[in-house]
Amino acid sequence: EGGYTVHVQGEDPTLLVVAPLQDTLINGLKPIEGESAVIKEMKAAMAGDLQKRYIDLKATLHACSAMDPRFKSLPFLTENERQEVYDGLIVEVARLSMQPSELSHFGVWMKTANARADDEGMASKEDAVDEGEQFMEGESSQGQRPPPRNPRLSCPLAALLGERYSGGAARPKTNTQEDEAKEQMTRYKEADLLEVKEDPLVWWKEHQYQYPLMSKLAKRDLCVPGTSVSSERVFSTA
Repeated sequence: EGGYTVHVQGEDPTLLVVAPLQDTLINGLKPIEGESAVIKEMKAAMAGDLQKRYIDLKATLHACSAMDPRFKSLPFLTENERQEVYDGLIVEVARLSMQPSELSHFGVWMKTANARADDEGMASKEDAVDEGEQFMEGESSQGQRPPPRNPRLSCPLAALLGERYSGGAARPKTNTQEDEAKEQMTRYKEADLLEVKEDPLVWWKEHQYQYPLMSKLAKRDLCVPGTSVSSERVFSTA
């Protein structure tokens, strides 16, 4: 209880610690052998009251705790419940990554610059091809013919299906935003847990380039206050 009070009175009590704290408090209220009936009854009443809290916010609280590298293992949930939280995060990360970002104008500028560079490169290649054709024509006018091309064998089946089933290297698989989110979530879960005393916001700042899609969700959700105490104090002192 003392740790909970200290944390709530701190400068940054955020939403991501609510579920772990609630689970810890409920476990601390389990009856102990040798306790009197009155104490057991009091503990049961307090535990029952805690279990009724945040029922409508459970999904949000669990998702925020999963995005915290200190509590991402979610030991207070079953395996199926944990997987459900992770799957929901993957969908949300993919959805969030498809929304326009604050760097959209910069991205458009980069695409324009790259297109101009590509146009210049194609123009230089076309000039080189024209010079090569002129050289070949000059060689032919001097009596030196280019080597004959190998004639292609005529095949009705190849003419019908060749374009669709032609040989060569396999086409690279195009990953969707959801595939990228799954891959990042897998690496995130496999990474070591952060110590409880460390700051998860600092961790995400240092690892935002390793998890570019997930970091967007972390920036959005991990700063949500987990208590209304601060605002109540502001209004009470006004």
